[in-house]
Amino acid sequence: MTCIVSSAIAQDELPSPSFQQQSHGHVTEVHFTEHSTSPLQGKWLFYPSQFIIQPSSVRQAKTVELPASFKTLAGSNSGYGTFIGYFKIPKEFLGRRIAIRIPTQYGAYRVYVNGQFIVRLGEISTTPEKQVTEKAPRIGYFVPDTEYITLSIQASNYTHLHGGLERPMQIGVAGTINRQFQQLMMSIAMVCGAVLGVGVFTILFSIFRGSRERNSKSIFVFGWFIVFLALHNLFSAPYAYSVFTNINWLWGTRLEYLFTFIAAFFFLSYMHLFNRRYLNPLIYYIAVALLVFNITFTLFSPPEIFERLALFSAIFALVIIGNFIYGFYQTLRYKEHYSRLNLIAIIFLCLTFLNDYLLLINVIKTTHLFFISTSIYALLIMFQQSRHYAHQTYETEQLNLNLIALNNSLDQKVKERTQQLREVNAKLEQQMNIDALTGAFNRRALNHEIQQQFLQTQQQPQHTLIFAMLDVDFFKNYNDYYGHLKGDEILKNLVRIIQAALPPSGYLARYGGEEFAILLTGMPVQTALKNLENVLNQIREQRMEHLNRPDAKDYVTVSMGAAWVEQKHGYADIHELMKAADVQLYAAKQAGRDQLKIEKEAD
Repeated sequence: MTCIVSSAIAQDELPSPSFQQQSHGHVTEVHFTEHSTSPLQGKWLFYPSQFIIQPSSVRQAKTVELPASFKTLAGSNSGYGTFIGYFKIPKEFLGRRIAIRIPTQYGAYRVYVNGQFIVRLGEISTTPEKQVTEKAPRIGYFVPDTEYITLSIQASNYTHLHGGLERPMQIGVAGTINRQFQQLMMSIAMVCGAVLGVGVFTILFSIFRGSRERNSKSIFVFGWFIVFLALHNLFSAPYAYSVFTNINWLWGTRLEYLFTFIAAFFFLSYMHLFNRRYLNPLIYYIAVALLVFNITFTLFSPPEIFERLALFSAIFALVIIGNFIYGFYQTLRYKEHYSRLNLIAIIFLCLTFLNDYLLLINVIKTTHLFFISTSIYALLIMFQQSRHYAHQTYETEQLNLNLIALNNSLDQKVKERTQQLREVNAKLEQQMNIDALTGAFNRRALNHEIQQQFLQTQQQPQHTLIFAMLDVDFFKNYNDYYGHLKGDEILKNLVRIIQAALPPSGYLARYGGEEFAILLTGMPVQTALKNLENVLNQIREQRMEHLNRPDAKDYVTVSMGAAWVEQKHGYADIHELMKAADVQLYAAKQAGRDQLKIEKEAD
């Protein structure tokens, strides 16, 4: 048997006897035209563990359909054999140059048409030691003199990931095959170039924008992700790099995986910087460690090892995708703004990643989609950024035009502009005195108001000033349980309730955090105390839920401490007055909260 196989391999360029006379029981008719190709499908004879050129009646063969892997046909991807198929081509193409395009296969093969050698990949062998493995597309050419052809493909492989003829082949006129192949490679190169341009533009934009600007770091990282994404697409199937470079297939495979890992690192870093809700720090650091581990093995180990390691490591992507889903759920839960376009693109990216992963481990039979999805994702980002920059540029241009128009008519609009400036200054002054979250007066406004009222109390003997400090009970527990966004809502609701409960002359200010201050003037102390008690009652009646209190109550309450100034009851200065109210606030908390404490009852 060894002699027969060796003899068959040696007949590389020699024609076999009269292939036209072979039985045509399994002849497949292929229909290609001057401008279209046809797949080489149909029935094939498979001779396992044999290298032959022409079919044999004494050797055992089984009928198969291609594309198929050795594992499907023989139970293992490690092995060798010969595929023989009979085909009928259109008669009008006799004497024309015909081509067979074989997409990227992993392993080694030799192809014969009617016994004539036309193309090979690597060096086939019956032993792993002598085989020379390659991974690249090939095109074989022949000129038929009969419409019946016999196609023989000797293939060998000794890795467990791939083996056999796993990709569909095409046959057609040589010019059409070449044109389609060139169009495919040129389109891939153009898309990769466009994506690379997007990445370089993004990097330069972030650099010139400055590192201190908002989101500059995440934009810089995203730019590098786009760059390595383009390089990954160039070195992934169908391996466009092999057309215009002489990079060895082994290093081509290494670079494909290296660019994949580096692109994944920058993408995860971008998501980590963008919002840690979408990528938990622990998951991020584990993923980075896996990527570094894979990069090291890719540099110093053969494909059989680093490809299998990458497949196992890719399982962790399910954890990352789960984190993305949970983060988006949190975004929806808190009703935060998000980009629908970006969301759709990331979902598409994850689905195509799963498709290519399942295709790589031979679970499904589809086509590679990750190149398409990543390219579309990068172009969508470019579209989104371009639209954003266009809007900003348009707004800037409109502002410039408005300024020019204002300058040209400055003399006629001096009064109008002056009035507008006054209104703007008034709004700014108001904004400086208003707490942005709650709408109550802020600490700055409170300090000014209490100084004025305290001075008036000293100058007018009949003037009374009541100062109260109030604090939301167990507010930290509320934030821990419901989140800070809900805590902010509680503060805004409390301001609304307190303002409604106070008389028109009442003055409410946010003192800081969950503390507020109330100023009441021009009324007897007893009336003021009733107003303060009314505030407590109104808050209780709202029954705003607070389930994380350590006491028996399950709703939001406040504690209040008050002090007052009048002719017979004074303080040395404002600080003493505020300190007295703060002491009473502490006493109210110590006494069980949800109550008002005052240093001395008024007569």
